[in-house]
Amino acid sequence: MSGASAPFVVTNRFRVTWEGAWLTVACLVFTGIGVALMLRGGVVDIVMGLLAVLVFGGAGAASITRLVSPRPVLELDGHGARFPAPWPRSTREDIVLAWGEISLLRACTQVVPHRGGTVSLHYLDFVPVSEADRPFRTPTPWRSDHAVRVRPTWDHSLDEIVAAVHTHRPEMPFEDRREPRNDHV
Repeated sequence: MSGASAPFVVTNRFRVTWEGAWLTVACLVFTGIGVALMLRGGVVDIVMGLLAVLVFGGAGAASITRLVSPRPVLELDGHGARFPAPWPRSTREDIVLAWGEISLLRACTQVVPHRGGTVSLHYLDFVPVSEADRPFRTPTPWRSDHAVRVRPTWDHSLDEIVAAVHTHRPEMPFEDRREPRNDHV
């Protein structure tokens, strides 16, 4: 086993989209309305305002945690692959696979219905030795504890990640089963 001494870390970059901007404005507006209702007084107004603040303020705060998280999405080092638990969860919930436990690196696609069409969600699956003999099946040939969804907000491309894996495990097979993208998500 050869490899670099510094870990290869994949993180999310901040990316502004129209959908994200509209959702942010909507959360701010409805949260502001909730605060105004609470200030107005009256039992019904306070209850409705509190619900609006909790639902829309909470949804807005929860939606940005992936972007403001100090935790990376994936780490590769001489020991193996680490899948950090999303912030604010504890590092004790991280999933770690040693290189000896990984038999194959696979890129695959899950096609899901979305707004009357379909969206292709791409995943990078670190197939464990215990599942290496299972045939590839669609949909969902992976489990979430050893696969990560490939996102356009990542600071490294899939090719860079595969190259980093090969610095640690040059003999690691890579299987690309992605379907062509037919969406803009």
